[in-house]
Amino acid sequence: MIVPSRRPGRGALGYLLAAVSGAGLAACSSYAGGTLGAQVKSWAASTSFWSQADTIGQDAQRVDVVERSGGGAAVRADCIVLSDDTRGAYQLLPSPDAGLTARLDTALSTEQDAAADCFRSAAGDSTLRDRSARERSAAADALAAARAQFDTLTAGLPRTSP
Repeated sequence: MIVPSRRPGRGALGYLLAAVSGAGLAACSSYAGGTLGAQVKSWAASTSFWSQADTIGQDAQRVDVVERSGGGAAVRADCIVLSDDTRGAYQLLPSPDAGLTARLDTALSTEQDAAADCFRSAAGDSTLRDRSARERSAAADALAAARAQFDTLTAGLPRTSP
């Protein structure tokens, strides 16, 4: 069983690493397209990233429900699912755009923190439960900002669902 754990050292260093790896990938992207927008769109389609992001959102909503009505074991189980799906999304990074990658990294690391706090709160710690709820909300906002950036990058390209 994978138990969620907090990831130390996030912030400026994480952003820098995401930016450097994203910039390197953009320079020699293996994704189709002559423009950055086309490459980002190709990345999203080939990795099904937004489908994975939707799954994470559904997981977070399930955690909200089970925290209100479920026992500790049910909360821990759903927190583990949230953690595992978030880790799976990390495997789909980086995107061809460093800025998008940084936003997605922020969203996913915040969601991972939420899953860890959620797991530890299952013993009845309301402080951790409340913090996890705030982190899930912040992660959803960060993911929405990343989706908006994706839409900006891919504006004007033939429309398909992200």
